[in-house]
Amino acid sequence: MTTSIDLQNLLKRIERATTRLEDIAARKSEQKGSNGSINSTATSSLLSAGNSGSSGGISSDAGADSKPVIEYSSMIKPLIEKYVECSNKIGGVVGEQAQAVESLFKAQLEFIRIAGLTKKPSAEQLPEAVSVQQDAIQKTMAFRDSNRASEFFDNLSTVAEGVSAFGWVVVEPTPVPYINDMKDSAQFYSNRVLKKWRESDQNQVEWVKAFLGIFRELAAYVKEFHRTGLTWNSQGEDASTAIAALKGKPAKTIPVGGTSAPPPPPPPPLPSGEALAEISAGQDSNTSANPSASRGALFAQINQGNAVTSGLRHVSKSEKTHKNPDLRASSVVKASSSCDEASDKPGSQAKTGNTPQQRPPRMELQGTKWVVENYSTEHLKIDAMETKQTVYMYNCKGTTLEVNGKLNSIAIDGCQKCGVVFDSLVAQCEIVNCKSVQVQARETVPSVQIDRTDGAHVFLSESARDSTLITTAKASEVNISYPFETQDIEEDNFIEQPVPEQLQTIVKNGKLVTTILEHTG
Repeated sequence: MTTSIDLQNLLKRIERATTRLEDIAARKSEQKGSNGSINSTATSSLLSAGNSGSSGGISSDAGADSKPVIEYSSMIKPLIEKYVECSNKIGGVVGEQAQAVESLFKAQLEFIRIAGLTKKPSAEQLPEAVSVQQDAIQKTMAFRDSNRASEFFDNLSTVAEGVSAFGWVVVEPTPVPYINDMKDSAQFYSNRVLKKWRESDQNQVEWVKAFLGIFRELAAYVKEFHRTGLTWNSQGEDASTAIAALKGKPAKTIPVGGTSAPPPPPPPPLPSGEALAEISAGQDSNTSANPSASRGALFAQINQGNAVTSGLRHVSKSEKTHKNPDLRASSVVKASSSCDEASDKPGSQAKTGNTPQQRPPRMELQGTKWVVENYSTEHLKIDAMETKQTVYMYNCKGTTLEVNGKLNSIAIDGCQKCGVVFDSLVAQCEIVNCKSVQVQARETVPSVQIDRTDGAHVFLSESARDSTLITTAKASEVNISYPFETQDIEEDNFIEQPVPEQLQTIVKNGKLVTTILEHTG
């Protein structure tokens, strides 16, 4: 099998090399026929374009014969076409999103061509230079935000998370790790796609391979031609010429933010504790004047549960009818002074007025501990600055938490239908009292502990696959996914295995012998 795979890879490489040589030969023959000589450098192409008086000072074919442009087209374009083909088979919003990604590829190809002809723009000019690409990235992300109810939401999220990798053109000095990080973010959702469609739709599996393959080739291309950042021509024209050539029409300026495409706007800030207290005090003061507020307070007291009886006084045995025959005969219970005393206590009214309130969501750093609690369907991000920091996630439902950087440990407590993605941990990831949670390690995690949890899915990276210790107790529906056959990037895939739940024990030679119960037949 290995020999067959190696032969297929060799044939693919030969076909790719042949395509590149044919493209180079075709371009050189065209230039030789029109100009009488071959422009061997991007600078000579620029000079000929400048003399022709074309728009923006750079013609549409200037610099197209440079090696970075030819390699980018030959390496990335076939994968983009394959991804678009698979997306069109799925159809609907997935196909529309793929068209936006294809336009982004064309814009970036043009950007690389222009970069080889002009000087590097200043920090103030750079956002305007990449505005066309930023618009395409934002358009691609918008498909996810506007189609959250779609059955292909995981497909849309995969592309929305990974498409930011095309922002490598503004990342310095090491854009390759940035591309790999964006690929790992996309892989979190692509694993969901595989889990959902692996058995029923083979095209979905091909779709995942095609999309993730784009970033593998993109990282290889950037590593070869732009290892420390996008290469500009220090002897070329002014950067303003590049901006004029890149913009077919005035484009709005979108801040780049330094290293990545701008994320979706965060949710509105939560009110502070003082603001909540003022709101609560205002409601109490208007209760007597507003009948609906009075009814609301009444139902709030009813809904206290066990706390509703906290203001009642204790009844002594002498006042209980089943303990005192005289009281049963008269059907009258004498009032005691203790009742009046209890009603006059200053704390009695305060106790009956206390109503439990739902705690607001919060995410804050307390010393070295990140506390994330009471969130619902938000997508949250934490940037760990020190390895001694920890994360404690509590009482969240449907929340996705992304932790960037290396930290000590992560604890997930009392959460439902949540997903946690992290780079690397020093100690462990702990899952306690949870239902239907997913955890993904992009790099390494020494230990994963799962306790009193129903439904946990752990995704391990290639580096964590053989070194992670997984401990389970009182847990059910635990599945572990990890990559296999990773030597061939075309066949890169994930395998999913369940953690055994049933054990059988016998007494043998005075000792308990426990084995996994396997079902056959």
